Amino acid sequence: MRKILLIIFLVQLTIFPQSTSFDFHSPQKIKLFADYLFCEKDYLRAIEEYEMIRNQFVIDTIEFKVMLGYSNLGLSKNSNKIFSDFNIESKLYPDAYLVSMKNELLIDSKPLHYSEFSSFTSSQFESYVRLLNISALYGDEQSITKNNFLTLYSKEDQNTLSKLYDYKFDPPYKSPAWAGIFSAIIPGSGKMYVGEWGDGITGFLLTGLFAFLAYDNFKADHDTRAWIFTGIGAFFYAGNIYGSISAAQIFNAKINFEFSNGLKLFLENKNYFIPDYDFCK
Repeated sequence: MRKILLIIFLVQLTIFPQSTSFDFHSPQKIKLFADYLFCEKDYLRAIEEYEMIRNQFVIDTIEFKVMLGYSNLGLSKNSNKIFSDFNIESKLYPDAYLVSMKNELLIDSKPLHYSEFSSFTSSQFESYVRLLNISALYGDEQSITKNNFLTLYSKEDQNTLSKLYDYKFDPPYKSPAWAGIFSAIIPGSGKMYVGEWGDGITGFLLTGLFAFLAYDNFKADHDTRAWIFTGIGAFFYAGNIYGSISAAQIFNAKINFEFSNGLKLFLENKNYFIPDYDFCK
């Protein structure tokens, strides 16, 4: 379809370059060129062309394409400005509403609210419910049980969403306080608590080594060397406590990042459960 649009446009330009009947800036030709740009996914230029003729065409398809173009460009607020004036009687209104839901999640990252639309088709309603349901992961309260949450999705999606659900409402955080206490009792054990076994064992061995050297030199009356080893041992001991607390904080931050990034990638991969709109066939 995109090739046909371009061919028609170029043929008219070639055959009728001097014709008074051919107006390169006529709304019809601008729409034809905008349609071609939209099919080429050159959304910004397509929107610019559509904006030039929006007041001259009462076509909901143009409004929807502008809204969809803004959304695909990541300009969610601009997209929802178009939706605010969208004709509620239009057959495209349910599709526009789905796009507005995506925009709302990108703008506010908050749970969406239920609205009843009798005009939804079965596939549109399915997308609506899935998107509404998954928006619960943006909330702070566990408003839906895990089993009820997962039932709306395929088994493949359930594996990913199950982990995201747990990361949101039952995250495997590590306590920085406990990490510090563990390392205060047994040097390096706080690092092991957060899963950093290599650092934990290293910290335990080094702290133990300098503690032994300090004890051995005190016992042999080598006070100078004993105090040096004591200072080094104390440095490693305190560093292990501080490092364990920091490691727990970093671990928790990693959990938060994996959740937010994982949810974002999942929704982008699923196109926010919004159907693919192909105006270019």
